[in-house]
Amino acid sequence: CDGRTARMAQPENPQGRYRNQIAAARRLLEQKELWADRAEWEVVKAKDGWEVIAWRVEHPECKGPSRYLPWGYSVIELDSRLETIGYRRKG
Repeated sequence: CDGRTARMAQPENPQGRYRNQIAAARRLLEQKELWADRAEWEVVKAKDGWEVIAWRVEHPECKGPSRYLPWGYSVIELDSRLETIGYRRKG
């Protein structure tokens, strides 16, 4: 919980402005990872769609980026129709 990290500071609300992107990414993450139920989400607009980063919460007692390990995330790439076009596991 030391706060000396460069990870996501504030997750997106799964029911908020990117709910459709997060729902599409969650469906894939649930097929690939055992930790999908404790993911927090970061959504980035890409050239032809979206990059949704699922951060694995390892330290729920912490606040901000200290909740995640630097390598504890997966990247789901979605096209403009929210279809999965890529998946990369980082840890």
